[in-house]
Amino acid sequence: MRRAEAPEVSSASRAPGALEVSRSIIRTASLEVERDDPEQGPAQAEALAKTHGGYAQSVTSESATVRVPAERLDGFLGAVPALGKVARQTVTADDVTEAHQDLKVRLANLERIRDRYLELLQRAVTVEDTLKVERELERVTAEYELYKSRLEGLESQVTLATVSLHFERPVRPGPVGWVFYGLGKAVKWLFVWD
Repeated sequence: MRRAEAPEVSSASRAPGALEVSRSIIRTASLEVERDDPEQGPAQAEALAKTHGGYAQSVTSESATVRVPAERLDGFLGAVPALGKVARQTVTADDVTEAHQDLKVRLANLERIRDRYLELLQRAVTVEDTLKVERELERVTAEYELYKSRLEGLESQVTLATVSLHFERPVRPGPVGWVFYGLGKAVKWLFVWD
């Protein structure tokens, strides 16, 4: 799946005063990889992530979740077949541009409000006024820190793609399985000719 990008708009066709918005995309991928030694896969996936500028977020005996820079995700996915046969791959892109912009605006507004309360605190004359301003300042600061944390988390998800890899042994049919495999081919041949 290709990364969703903002459409190109020439400067001539752009409306006067229009702002160009860069898209905020969260990319994730999930892969099932078949190999004869699945227990060796997670360590190799971690090493592959490091070569692409990423790191391992979590590693178990037969799976790994790695984070790689979003702009290098396609290169990482192209290199995964070196770890084994890719049996299944899913790549998703989630556009969070509106949420990202909303958090930025809220944070800027809270920062302005906090600065005004700090000014009021400097001008407070009575103890009662000081306590009221400090109480409001504390509330606004807590809200500011909450939105700042959310924004940092969202920006981390946009900057680094998350890739989950699960390693398993290839399934090979036994003697009876081959009989049914052959029967399936024969029945298909009876009804469908290529």
